[in-house]
Amino acid sequence: MEQPKELLEGFSSARHGSLYLHHCGVEQCAPGHSFGPAVRDHTLIHCVLKGHGRFLVGDRWYEVKAGEAFLILPGVVTTYTADVREPWHYCWVGFGGSDVPEILRLCGVGPERPVFAYAAAPEEMDRCVRELFNSTRLKANPFRMISQLYEFFALLSGDAPFEQPRSQGIVDAVIDYAQKNYSYHITVEDMAQHVGVDRSHLFRMFKKALGLSPQQYLLDCKLRRAAQLLAQTDLRVTEVMYSCGFSDPANFSRLFKRRFCQSPAQYRQNPPASSKEESRL
Repeated sequence: MEQPKELLEGFSSARHGSLYLHHCGVEQCAPGHSFGPAVRDHTLIHCVLKGHGRFLVGDRWYEVKAGEAFLILPGVVTTYTADVREPWHYCWVGFGGSDVPEILRLCGVGPERPVFAYAAAPEEMDRCVRELFNSTRLKANPFRMISQLYEFFALLSGDAPFEQPRSQGIVDAVIDYAQKNYSYHITVEDMAQHVGVDRSHLFRMFKKALGLSPQQYLLDCKLRRAAQLLAQTDLRVTEVMYSCGFSDPANFSRLFKRRFCQSPAQYRQNPPASSKEESRL
């Protein structure tokens, strides 16, 4: 198969905080070049600069052309393939952090809209990602990389004023409630009552806004806090468990290991650098 005419890819090692760059690049794909089926552990956006190709998510194929982008979410199986006659030339940015769901919402994309037209000219997207690539290559100041990452999101979304949907205010209120009360054994029913809606309505709003159910968000909130306490304090594992709203040691250990691929005790012995440095939930 013909080799790509251009391939630039840079990686960032500073993967912590509310928003961070994972990797970025630019590639002129060879005809018929395909990637997947595969699953990512971070969020990834490809912007097609020239040519076109196909993107598969779930059981649906999308045709994606120049001026459009496609979104890959963590844990979602996807495949994408360059056209045989006019293979795409695209740039991409992979990123993560607790701010990602809100950033995607402001950009108007999510699991229900994985393919979308980006606002800037292809040349502007290309320039932005190349500058981001150069920053990774030169190991630039991390604040510079974050500013370039925000520029990428600005080019995706354009200058149109944001209109916050009414349901978003409810979701924000529930998120705030969960983050302040996760240690008190709250339930999804408590979360729904706090904002005066029923559970099914809250479920639909959360899935649309964050791609998660309220239960999944609450559990992740508790587990991330547990990981932070294990990495940053000398509290015993049982004390961490109770502090984060869990009451069953076996269940806590099982859920923690499923989330972080280590038991709580193993995580304490070898926590990721990001957990040592993060100061917020």
